[in-house]
Amino acid sequence: MTWQPGNMSYVQSNGSAPNLASFAHIDVRDPTVSDILYPISKSWINYVGNTVWVLTSQTSIGGIIQSVWTETGSGTGAIFSILGTASQITASTIAGVTTLSVPATFIAPGSIASVGTLTGGTGVTSTTGNIVASTGNITSTSGSVGAATTVTAGTAITSTLGNITATNGNFVSSAAGKGIVLNSGTASGTTTATLNGRSGQVTITAPSIAAGAQFTFTLTNSSITGSGTQVMYSLVGGTTGAAITIQRDVNSANTATIVLMNGSGDTASTADLILTFLVLN
Repeated sequence: MTWQPGNMSYVQSNGSAPNLASFAHIDVRDPTVSDILYPISKSWINYVGNTVWVLTSQTSIGGIIQSVWTETGSGTGAIFSILGTASQITASTIAGVTTLSVPATFIAPGSIASVGTLTGGTGVTSTTGNIVASTGNITSTSGSVGAATTVTAGTAITSTLGNITATNGNFVSSAAGKGIVLNSGTASGTTTATLNGRSGQVTITAPSIAAGAQFTFTLTNSSITGSGTQVMYSLVGGTTGAAITIQRDVNSANTATIVLMNGSGDTASTADLILTFLVLN
């Protein structure tokens, strides 16, 4: 059911006057372009949909008049103020214009979801929860990924330039046959060899080490940065009956000098030796 105001208004100074534009048209629907029998500035109230419209112009398309109604209000009431929420949205009004902005430190009351890329200029920190990449990666190009409890990756954790550091924990690989993969290389030589990388295997080809004698082998490796570099070695091979051991190791920039000893009292060693190394720091 709709109702409309009367047709005429009466004032003492002017007599009667039409109220077609003075009073709003009241209806149960929003106006359409076909609602043309109204003057410009006519208001239209849809009291069911809680919307308010005003007729701002009329146009003629192909000889057919059409109205342009502009919605000026909706909902249950007017907006009298816009307020921000601490650490979430800041509202500031200057010269009647209200600007909404995100504060320098933004605290989300719930979860933050992104269909694309979520980027942090200095860092993305989770204080008590998790940062989870279900199918993708969490990548730190030149910074660090820090966690108070656990960093979990379905496939891989990759550090391109920095470190993966367990300050108070361990690296644990529980699956059989899984561990640390260092992409070790191989090399060979009689008294010298060059093999860069943090690990590798060097074949010392047919060294002649008499019983009770020493033998010096020089390994060139760029991962050995100085005398403080710690290298772990494993040595196998040699002639049966000989007792070949590593007597000492002297490190300098890019070089390890390894002195071998034949502890046998009567057997010389001339067979190949396999020297495996791991640079620890």
